[in-house]
Amino acid sequence: MRATVFQPFCGMQLQLMGTRFEFLPHPLFPEDRQTVFVLEGGTSFIYKVRNVITQQLCALKVFKRDSRNEHVAQVTALLARYTHLTALRPEQRLCITKNLYPELVEMYPEMEFAILMPWIDTPTWAGILLNPQVSATYTREQACDLARATAGALWSLEAQGLAHADVAGSNLVPSLDRKQVQLLDIEDMYIPGMPPPPRLSQGSPGYQHARLGPSGQWCPEGDRFAGAVLLTEMLTWWNPLVRARVADRSETLFRPEELQISGTPCWQAVRDTLYTLNPKLLALFDQAWFSRTLLDCPPLRDWATALLSDCS
Repeated sequence: MRATVFQPFCGMQLQLMGTRFEFLPHPLFPEDRQTVFVLEGGTSFIYKVRNVITQQLCALKVFKRDSRNEHVAQVTALLARYTHLTALRPEQRLCITKNLYPELVEMYPEMEFAILMPWIDTPTWAGILLNPQVSATYTREQACDLARATAGALWSLEAQGLAHADVAGSNLVPSLDRKQVQLLDIEDMYIPGMPPPPRLSQGSPGYQHARLGPSGQWCPEGDRFAGAVLLTEMLTWWNPLVRARVADRSETLFRPEELQISGTPCWQAVRDTLYTLNPKLLALFDQAWFSRTLLDCPPLRDWATALLSDCS
């Protein structure tokens, strides 16, 4: 079988898991049969496809050449053991390999190690930060609910010796009621005993510790600092005084150059707001903010415990 360049068109179908999936048009160009719905990220293209039988919407994540490797398949296989970690939903992910789909990969080599997973329509946390209308309706109660869910999800990973390794607003999707979360981009997670990925995660801008070790965030404590910043965003974004200290169209609470710097207007507004919620939360934030290493940051368990005891 001759290899073909992977250029999907509307209505094109793939045979996977005993059923067929079709590529969908871009909503802005429904009559254009060549323009499929696709989102480009730093490492991949994400296509919107539909199960022809059930009509369920799915995402097909096709990796770019430099990010296409066996590590993705290994992570997918290992995470299948952790079905109780609902924020990952590993049981709903299929990795396309030569062993499973030899003819498909032979025809479209770009499809090797692609991931099929459920499509998510709700915005990420970064999307909420970027939307002034949604931000204005975000309440203190929602902040506590969302932070509890997020801290619980991150603690559940850390308790298993796992780390997402790139915790960021763009990699977390809150439910509409703010009481559940789902983590995205889990292909390079830290898993005990697993060889490191080709590129060790250094985190995302706005969530990076100033003194990362040689493993970056790919280590058991890799989520502690980024998680602290993310939880602080969630816990304080309801306060207009905090939002007023953040530049328009920013998808993070702190600019990269502000991290672990004290005395800025945003830092002060954040600390004041955390104190009104629970002084324990302020103490955890300070411990992470002034930490010298990731290990010096509080465990995610401490955040989850503080949020369960009092946040309202």
